[in-house]
Amino acid sequence: MLPRSFRPTIVPGKAKPGTIAVLFDGDCKLCRASVEAVRMYDNSGVVDLLDIHDDEKRALFPGLEMDALMEEIHVVDEHGRVWRGARAINEILRRQHGLPGILAYLWYLPGFPWLADRQYKRIAQRRYGLDVHPRARKPTTASEN
Repeated sequence: MLPRSFRPTIVPGKAKPGTIAVLFDGDCKLCRASVEAVRMYDNSGVVDLLDIHDDEKRALFPGLEMDALMEEIHVVDEHGRVWRGARAINEILRRQHGLPGILAYLWYLPGFPWLADRQYKRIAQRRYGLDVHPRARKPTTASEN
């Protein structure tokens, strides 16, 4: 049997017809950088990026708890199916055309879902401590230390 994060669940609230809603933590630098990459490389036109800290957007999905949303990215389709974590990333890739869409097929290699999920959770647990753009960081002075 597949772990919970590998299988979609059904919740109240659905994405707009023909789209998937990607619910992400907009207070997280790594999450924002990841979403920016999705925005830049999305060639499907079906990805709707929603910050979970926008109460209006989050209210569209009353079946999703804030604690769960803070743990991992969620993707909801137009039927109310929800994917979480690494499987959510796979669902975003699956909707793309060309190479990104082909990369989604890695999910079907033996062991890949387990490895992807494990790595996703490892990064997600530490995401607030990660420096996404180290060269953009302001240099510190002796008085700030």
